Amino acid sequence: MKQGFTLSEVLITLSIVGIVAVLTVPGVMKNYKNRLYTAQLQKVYAQITDACQAVMNDNHVDDFYESKAGSKTSCINKATGDCQEGAGLFLNNYFKPVKRDCLSGANKCFADAYTNLDANSAGTASGDYCIQTVNGAAICATFNSYGVMSLLVDVNGTAAPNVTGRDVFSMDIKSDGTVSDYGSNSPDPNVPGQKNCSHSSGNLFAAAAGCMTTIIEAGWKMEY
Repeated sequence: MKQGFTLSEVLITLSIVGIVAVLTVPGVMKNYKNRLYTAQLQKVYAQITDACQAVMNDNHVDDFYESKAGSKTSCINKATGDCQEGAGLFLNNYFKPVKRDCLSGANKCFADAYTNLDANSAGTASGDYCIQTVNGAAICATFNSYGVMSLLVDVNGTAAPNVTGRDVFSMDIKSDGTVSDYGSNSPDPNVPGQKNCSHSSGNLFAAAAGCMTTIIEAGWKMEY
């Protein structure tokens, strides 16, 4: 007659299964979340690229900075999205915002603070104008001293982990409407932005620099 397992055998088996789960589940979850953040980044990257080309087509120009979006002009009314030029026009007219002017306050679409990959403070979000899209991504646009529009993107808004290189990235818009990583200080499409995912702290744009390029060059994979 075939006998069942003893209580000791069942307990040993359950212990082994538990140990295997403890060792493997965290890695599986990390890989899943990394793929999720990467997919969200890829979607936002495509939306920004499409928006750049759309505004250039609408203004019949070959240079993004010759379009109305390429002007530093501020909005008449940020809260309502009444923006005739600049970052406000670009984000309100060429995306689908569910929140406008949402850098801070009760309507904020960015987290209170961010950390970098080394778990050090990476600062807070900043920008001339910010929105949150229907897909949940928060985008802030600002013009640097060289006249380049830089974008800060949190692919899932205020939701965790709020870590540069995970759900937070920074990028620049080039004169031909292409999107590169942050930090080139030039509208010239031949001048690249950062190439390595930075671990610096203090300035959120700088702390996120290079992460998008690292992911793209890995075939849209978050391998760090």
